[in-house]
Amino acid sequence: MTRQALSDNDTSAARVAGVDGAAGGWVMAVTGAIDGSPVEFSLWDSFAELWAEAQRHSLLAVGVDMPIGLPSDAKRRADIDARKLLGRRRSSLFWPPPVAALAANDYVEANRTSREQLDMGLAKQAYNLLPKIREVRSVLTPADFEGTAVPQAAEVHPELCFAVMAAVPRSAAVPDSRGNQSSGGEESIPSAPLMHPKRRQAGIAERLALLRTCFAGITESAVLSPLAGPPHPGIDDLLDATAAAWTARRIVAGQAAQLGAVDGCIEADIAGHPLTIVV
Repeated sequence: MTRQALSDNDTSAARVAGVDGAAGGWVMAVTGAIDGSPVEFSLWDSFAELWAEAQRHSLLAVGVDMPIGLPSDAKRRADIDARKLLGRRRSSLFWPPPVAALAANDYVEANRTSREQLDMGLAKQAYNLLPKIREVRSVLTPADFEGTAVPQAAEVHPELCFAVMAAVPRSAAVPDSRGNQSSGGEESIPSAPLMHPKRRQAGIAERLALLRTCFAGITESAVLSPLAGPPHPGIDDLLDATAAAWTARRIVAGQAAQLGAVDGCIEADIAGHPLTIVV
């Protein structure tokens, strides 16, 4: 069941979205593809219902804050690249579980699988993401990540979105065709990691200050207009979803980059999901 559907206002405008997990479900931030557009939040019990709504509104691109393409025998190159870009905020990115851990019944089994497959243990925080990872992977197909898909799905990481947002001048890049993302290394991507953790007051203020330069009325939408749940997103969830929507704008403008390329190509996992993070 949806808790709050999207409005049908301004249906002629090109729109994008960012998605973040929240307690009891999901939050989606929908905005115009043009920098400076306001953002509208909606709450969802399931990712399947959220994605159906995104399809119904023909959103052009949707950034999803959740590991989607999962490794089988080694760390994802995308996560290695992302941690370099995140610098002092690298601990905000958890190494994702191996795809075999999706079948684990408990943490002990998932941790053992990770050690066997990736030669590293699985953080409890990453293990706690497994239900939502399963949910997203059960809905999104490899075709949903293609440049011609409507919506075009993309795995994002909000802390990385903010780091790039802080480093990119608003008028820097020249728009290209939709879905035409580069697959360069992290050395070609500007990044200015934020100073404060996202749940501290200083961190919330730091992120809101950035978002105000890109989204009209974000303080009113995210802070002064509480959403009636469940689900029950925190302010940090709303800001993360908005940051993911900012990267979705970059996808539409042809300004986004894909981390994790091997010889210029993005590899896929055993289910066909791309092993990349889009920034």
